Amino acid sequence: MRTYNKHPALRLAVGLSMLALSACSGFIPAAGPSTDAVVSGAQTQTGNPGTQNKPSLLYSLITLDPGNVAVLANQLNPTGFNTSLTDVPPQDVRIGVGDIVGTTIYESQPGGLFLPANTSTSQGNFVTLPPQQIYDNGTMSIPYGGLIHAAGLTPEELQNRIINSISNRAIQPQVIVSVLNRASDEVDVTGDVNTSARFSIDPGGDHLLDAIARAGGPRYPTYETMVTMQRGGLAQHVLLSDILLDPSQNIELQGGDNVIVAHEQRYFITLGAVSQSTTLTQLNQRFPFDAGSLTMADAIARAGGMADSLANPASVFLFRFEKTSVLRQMGVAVPANAPAAMPAVYRADFSNASTIFLANEFPMQNGDIIFISDSPLADYQKFLSVILPFAQTGANARAW
Repeated sequence: MRTYNKHPALRLAVGLSMLALSACSGFIPAAGPSTDAVVSGAQTQTGNPGTQNKPSLLYSLITLDPGNVAVLANQLNPTGFNTSLTDVPPQDVRIGVGDIVGTTIYESQPGGLFLPANTSTSQGNFVTLPPQQIYDNGTMSIPYGGLIHAAGLTPEELQNRIINSISNRAIQPQVIVSVLNRASDEVDVTGDVNTSARFSIDPGGDHLLDAIARAGGPRYPTYETMVTMQRGGLAQHVLLSDILLDPSQNIELQGGDNVIVAHEQRYFITLGAVSQSTTLTQLNQRFPFDAGSLTMADAIARAGGMADSLANPASVFLFRFEKTSVLRQMGVAVPANAPAAMPAVYRADFSNASTIFLANEFPMQNGDIIFISDSPLADYQKFLSVILPFAQTGANARAW
């Protein structure tokens, strides 16, 4: 025992041996196998993320300043239908297969094709034909006029076609065509709505929000509702909250459109020295957006703020795949053949008071990851938490 107390190096060697022994024997509790156990037990290994100084996935580091935050703030509403949908004018109401039409024929005087010579038996100078459904081949039948092709015509065009078919037998005929029940030019609304709907476009036209309203509205908040428009074999997606903010996105509907409403919850992730990680309650570091737009300041506050005893306020980082066009606007040197989006890391130095204002303007995006680094003092405290037990062990040994 005297020899042990007189040789600090011996005490250190014993302590380190105990640490190594405990690691090997599983003496220290763990949630699963160690890194060495997993790596050494692999039959084959592949993948190379690179080193800490030279990662295989290159990224741009951008420190928040008024210029680049202004560029990002202009991207608050990045979604939107393109001009193939927004620039389409209202659709003309045209008769289609399955529609039921009513036809009224007028003659200028009795004794013609439809009005008897004895006017006392007539209720006027017109006759109303029974309602007809447009046949599968797009035609309808007119007495003494034969089969008239009606599909694809407006009511006015069909009126003129009927007049031409009977003008050589009727006396100065005039015709009125009314669409009594529309079964063509239908629009489907399905998905996360209260009641799926299928309806024909009104003669005055219908807009996208009209269709969603007919289906009883969305079942989830507008900022968590994605609207997909399918037209002509193509699909485009826009958040319902963006449609409400921009009237140009409330597009005119056309026959055959499919509107799909889906719940798509957006979220962000916080890692590192956030206050929530120090609480005793259940942790939740994947947070849903609770509004149409969210800023970095909002997100950090949602996570409980930075942990006073751990966080380094000068090293708050946000990771995302940023649009290449946006990076160029911020002055980042981007290769000409770069993909549409590239990895970027935004650094916020909260030790600078002006960064608090910038963080309140910095817009969050779906899937963003915020990482708050530990302060050097916190790392030192962690080091001490490992070393001090061994120093205490040495002190106890000296007391023997």
